[in-house]
Amino acid sequence: MRIRELVTACRERGDLCTVSEAIDRESMPGRIQDEEKNGNRAILFEHVNGYDVPVLANLYGSMERYALGLGVDVSKMWEHIDHAVAHPEPAPETRNAPCFEVVHDDPDITRILPLAQYSERDAGPYITSGVVSMKDPDTGRTNISFIRHMVKGPRKLGFNPKSVHNRLYYNNIARKGRRMEVAITLGPPSEMLVAAAGYIPEGRDELQVATALAAPEHRGELAVAQCGAVDVQVPAGCEFVIEGVVSTELDTEGPFGDWTGCYARPQQKPTLDILRVSHRKDPVYQTILPVDSREQILLTIVRFYPELEEIRRKYPEIKRYSVPEYALGRLVVAAVGPTERARAIMDDYLRIQCINRAILVNEDVNIDDPADVLWAVSNRILEPEKVVDRGCDDEWWNNLKLGIDTTVDIDDIRHVRPRIIHR
Repeated sequence: MRIRELVTACRERGDLCTVSEAIDRESMPGRIQDEEKNGNRAILFEHVNGYDVPVLANLYGSMERYALGLGVDVSKMWEHIDHAVAHPEPAPETRNAPCFEVVHDDPDITRILPLAQYSERDAGPYITSGVVSMKDPDTGRTNISFIRHMVKGPRKLGFNPKSVHNRLYYNNIARKGRRMEVAITLGPPSEMLVAAAGYIPEGRDELQVATALAAPEHRGELAVAQCGAVDVQVPAGCEFVIEGVVSTELDTEGPFGDWTGCYARPQQKPTLDILRVSHRKDPVYQTILPVDSREQILLTIVRFYPELEEIRRKYPEIKRYSVPEYALGRLVVAAVGPTERARAIMDDYLRIQCINRAILVNEDVNIDDPADVLWAVSNRILEPEKVVDRGCDDEWWNNLKLGIDTTVDIDDIRHVRPRIIHR
């Protein structure tokens, strides 16, 4: 679904906050955060001072809107995604792509987009919603994923290939002296965003998964068109396309208020030289509030949901689990029945890239109540062996991975929780 159609659907459902008065771009982050903490609607800034482009945020800040973008009910969403991953569809091709209606061959990205600095100590403005397409020159397979971009100048961005696939492409292309061409899409069709955010097994083409996610009436939006300055294809239904070449020239990137809820420290990262910028005649700039925003957390959680479900199926003693928003998607709390496999369960949870804390509790603990979970942590860790750690060799995650087993024999009177008598 094209994002403007999703905006219309949100408006009809009363799930869109429209800001009609003109605002400065510096005011946007705080306004987005206020809306997330209150109504949690998608928010559209119709007039940003100095720019002709409206700004859209928090579009995927709820599971309901995430599913709405795919044209399915939340209860059917994961089944729909699993089917698309298992049965990818070749993307049709087109020469009629609205995303190329207006072309800037000598672009100044700072004048085209109302770019914002989101946190006080960020190194500068960032593009947080860029879905990057890159093609393996040997296999032709397209990889799409989210990559943040620090804006370094009118035609220069920071390029931070953090994920496993992104680093693999960078190492196999740019670092081997080959020209690494990429296209950054902003405001892509919902199906492309879901494919970029989700867990797609190695060997699958994410664009084909995105095509399989689309209803027949929306397949045209996923039809791919050839970029003009790089050998990459992008879906016709995107709002903006930034074409560029990744350089092995390193430059300081960060600090940046990251999704972990902390600042990512300044590091030497590759850069990207912008060759061309294209967009629709009436584009909308979609941004994603970083740090602890609900949209950022949801897009983090959906990535490893299939792994969580695989663990649940593997261990029937897991009765319920939760990845609470208050821990920014980095903690899993699981209520388990009697088991001899607590250590194995925690180890499997901690193998998930984003998870760095796993807490097991008995079924009498409410996993949705942080106070109840902390009560278990405070009262039910009886032996040192109940706390296990796993080394983390990826500097990006910068935290010790820790498993905490608070499960006890709840038939033992020492562990029965007292209940005050009410008569």
